[in-house]
Amino acid sequence: MFTIEANIHYVLGKEDLLDNVKTLWEELNKLHSDKSPYYKDFYANNTFEARKTTLLSTAQKGQVCVVLAYDASLVVGYCIASVVDDTGEIDSIFVSGDYRKMGIAGNLMDKVLSWLKQSNPRKIVIKVSVGNEEVFGFYAKYGFYPCLTELQMLPD
Repeated sequence: MFTIEANIHYVLGKEDLLDNVKTLWEELNKLHSDKSPYYKDFYANNTFEARKTTLLSTAQKGQVCVVLAYDASLVVGYCIASVVDDTGEIDSIFVSGDYRKMGIAGNLMDKVLSWLKQSNPRKIVIKVSVGNEEVFGFYAKYGFYPCLTELQMLPD
């Protein structure tokens, strides 16, 4: 197991923390764009504001949890999860490149899974963008395995 540097601390909150993830979310969106074999246009036009609107709508239907990882005052990682009806979802997780392999993503997962399980959802899911399959091994450590493959028609 990787050791976490002593100066990393975590904050758990609700949708009011979403603006704190904007820069990292944009890095993740670019990573997905770079790796996507089919949906580069989708990611190029995907904005944080649109994603935030979707998450705020989700919060109105259920609950949203945002976990932030800080190094001093710098947000270096985050995880967003939600529960609507009987389904929990890990909506987004990302750790800045300089802070990977330090156990931060694992701590984020532990904290958000603990929060999710308190709601006792029937199932907990995470969606992985095509091209980013190398994360499957990480998610398998937490009991997540591929279940279905959804195909989507490219827009005209």
